Amino acid sequence: MSYEIVKSITINEQEGKVFIKCASNNCFPHTYTKEEYPYFSKILQEKGLQETEIAILKEFESGNLQSSLNLKYTRALKVLNYLFSEEYKKFNWRVLECEDRRKVEDSEEFKELLLKALNTPLPKEKFIIKKLYGIEKREVYVKKETSRHIFYGELSQAKTYDFKQQAEPTAQHINGIVITKGL
Repeated sequence: MSYEIVKSITINEQEGKVFIKCASNNCFPHTYTKEEYPYFSKILQEKGLQETEIAILKEFESGNLQSSLNLKYTRALKVLNYLFSEEYKKFNWRVLECEDRRKVEDSEEFKELLLKALNTPLPKEKFIIKKLYGIEKREVYVKKETSRHIFYGELSQAKTYDFKQQAEPTAQHINGIVITKGL
């Protein structure tokens, strides 16, 4: 299944246009172009900014738009999955039947949850993973994760997680502990 890798989203309320800089995931090399998205522009013109942002977040939530960048919509997805996980369970398309998904997707309750996620900031508290390494039991910190390897470094290089639940699977895998990072 293909999706768009998003670099930026620009909403121009004065002109009533939505521009997305993205590339298709299945075309190589990835060529990022900034184009107007008429679907979102129409929503902006007819229903306003709030409905447009909800529609964009729905596309991120469904996986049609994806980004590794710290965009408003990727932060909202983290909030949905970690802060509002109990509320989100009944809307999560990964566990619902197709018929249920269509009903849920258009419900006011789902739109309210998406709007709530968009307007909720990430928590101030951050987390890092610490592990005792080697015979001398030296403290090392996770600085990078790939699908095959975990890299360690000093405290200043530690990877920061926004939610404890994000860090826990890696910490369990390496027999490390999740600690709060004082900022």
